[in-house]
Amino acid sequence: MEIIRHPKLAEDIRDAALHYAEISERVLAAYWSELDSVLASVKRNPRSHHYDSCGLRRASLRKFPYHLLYEVDDDAIYLVVLRHDKRHPDYGVDRR
Repeated sequence: MEIIRHPKLAEDIRDAALHYAEISERVLAAYWSELDSVLASVKRNPRSHHYDSCGLRRASLRKFPYHLLYEVDDDAIYLVVLRHDKRHPDYGVDRR
């Protein structure tokens, strides 16, 4: 199944990484590891994650206050936004 990333997703990921890089290299490495794990989970079984209130599927990072919102159809997984848990629920939803 093809994975399509919204162009602004890279910015979301980078902003969080910059924040964790300011804390420590160890925290940054843990962030990358957790993000890789979530992306692998979405790729492996995209329909296993529940729907968020906005109608997109939500895959949460366990150790960090972020979640990945995405859509799935028969041909592709569309990664929409990496959103902080405290961001407004509408943040990034308009990227669909």
